[in-house]
Amino acid sequence: MVRFAVAAAMSLAAGSAHAQDDPEIAAEFQEPPLGAGSAGIDVSAGIELMSDYRFRGVSRSDEDPAVQATVNLFHDSGLYAGARATTLKGRDSFRLRDPGLGDLGDVQLDLYAGYNARLGGGFEADAGLLYYAFVDGEGATDYVEPYASLSYLIGPVMATAGAKYAPSQQAIGDEDSLYLFGQVDVSIPFRPWSFSATLGHQDWGRFGDYWTWSIGVEHQLQVAGLPGTRIGLSYVDTDLRSRPGQDAGIVATLGLSF
Repeated sequence: MVRFAVAAAMSLAAGSAHAQDDPEIAAEFQEPPLGAGSAGIDVSAGIELMSDYRFRGVSRSDEDPAVQATVNLFHDSGLYAGARATTLKGRDSFRLRDPGLGDLGDVQLDLYAGYNARLGGGFEADAGLLYYAFVDGEGATDYVEPYASLSYLIGPVMATAGAKYAPSQQAIGDEDSLYLFGQVDVSIPFRPWSFSATLGHQDWGRFGDYWTWSIGVEHQLQVAGLPGTRIGLSYVDTDLRSRPGQDAGIVATLGLSF
């Protein structure tokens, strides 16, 4: 199976590392596959329960629990595609800076496709396109966002730098959106523990910008019949004004991979 080390979409968390959106596509492409076909295509799926869904540091579940489900397809060539659905609640406080934007609805659906290339010497490059769709959202909510990242693996440490750029669209207030991030993941050899840290910067044109960061730990559980079971705990924060939904928080997760 082609094991993708990183993709800028895909969250970070979170699953989704740290239960966030960025850069979480990375985690999606490191799960055990459901099965491989004769055409060199592998399938993986997962579900994650989280105490709060943070999108680039800002809660999209009103700081309440959320559920996230993911399905991915991988090809030996490095091509991949996937879909991820996350339950929503309340309003994204950063989006409220544009009074013309409506409620995002009940479910955020992320559709993505891309290509991952192993460059040798421990380097990997990843690029693709994300399409955000929102179930029962008010007005224009859906938009597209290309992404790209570069990763370097040395021993148990993976370092990643990437960017997501959404050109001006009605759903994002007719402004460009640029998200830059860096992430370090560390796996403890022969132990069920892994650690990660992420730093990101969101720039939304005339609506402002902010920094977000998180640190987290994940533990692989030994559950009979469920080899992909894991629990996680992370600290998430931003430099936005402290208020519900964008202040510091602890996010707990329970995930299953198939």
